[in-house]
Amino acid sequence: MGELCAKYHVPVLSDEIHCDLTDPGCGYIPFASVSDACRENSLTCMAPTKAFNLAGLQTAAVLVPNPELREKAWAELGINEAAEPGIFAVDAAVAAFTRGEEWLDQLRQYVYGNKKLVQEFLEREIPAIRAVPSQATYLLWLDCNGLPGEGLGFASFLRARTGLYLSPGESFGGNGAHFLRMNLACPRAVLEEGLRRLREGAEAWQR
Repeated sequence: MGELCAKYHVPVLSDEIHCDLTDPGCGYIPFASVSDACRENSLTCMAPTKAFNLAGLQTAAVLVPNPELREKAWAELGINEAAEPGIFAVDAAVAAFTRGEEWLDQLRQYVYGNKKLVQEFLEREIPAIRAVPSQATYLLWLDCNGLPGEGLGFASFLRARTGLYLSPGESFGGNGAHFLRMNLACPRAVLEEGLRRLREGAEAWQR
């Protein structure tokens, strides 16, 4: 894809904001590192906001190796006044990326444990819903094709029946209507309560 974009002069905006959140033992390959063509034809968006929960500070970065693309990006960011970080934003980002390794490793291990918990719970308690395998991020896709009606409308039903809020997949396009998205970045006790409600909702849906 990168080679085709370079060939037809289509710059690639690579959103890598979740790049730090790989499963333990899994690496991360930046788009710009794949080839010279990818590096020279890409803009990479990064931030400590997901991995280090700093969204409130509104701190992020755009990496643009190509000088011509960088000049255009800088002009656009300046026009929209997006390149004006708050007083704490820069120091917080530097601290996260230079001193947060131990904390991040523990976080990745914890999120991975949550992911395994969900997978095992679904296999045991709700076999009609399947966790889609992944190697990164705290967002987990739930395949609802095993439910009656392939899960269409299940997200709204869950909210009304159990108070459990999961992201409906249809907002992401494609065949997303048959999927739900679950956020695993929470204490295990909260996740266990969410799974209990998911089981309650799935049982009621299938009656």
